[in-house]
Amino acid sequence: MAGAFEIATKSAIREIILNSVHESRFGYMLSPDSLDVLNNQIFDLILTSRNLKAAGDRMLAQGGPQSAGASSRPMLKR
Repeated sequence: MAGAFEIATKSAIREIILNSVHESRFGYMLSPDSLDVLNNQIFDLILTSRNLKAAGDRMLAQGGPQSAGASSRPMLKR
């Protein structure tokens, strides 16, 4: 079963590609200008993914965020 990250990444890649190609009766066509746009968008996606992973790794190295159950504030009784 695919995880949420895998599904979201595949969906983003598909959307990026479909925004750059033109469908014809022979399949998909990609112009040289569209190829440059496609290349830049995929690079941006990879760069964003790496930056998010690095930020997550830094957060985990610092102990990560506290969960609601591990909050330092006492819970109010109702």
